Amino acid sequence: MESLVAWVRVTQKRRLRVIDVDADRNPKLVDELHVSETPSLVLIKDRREVGRLEGRATGRQIEELIRPHLAA
Repeated sequence: MESLVAWVRVTQKRRLRVIDVDADRNPKLVDELHVSETPSLVLIKDRREVGRLEGRATGRQIEELIRPHLAA
């Protein structure tokens, strides 16, 4: 999933901010986001969670998650 998220970071850099979080180094944030499985992708918009993928995800799943939230 890392390579897919890196692709999103590059192709959508004007519309999204992508932040990698090391779960082992940031257990408090992991708790706050209620992450139960890694890797996880949590989509936050206007300071609230609007989508989530836990476990390995495909490029199509990631695209379907973010597409509705991208500004035109």
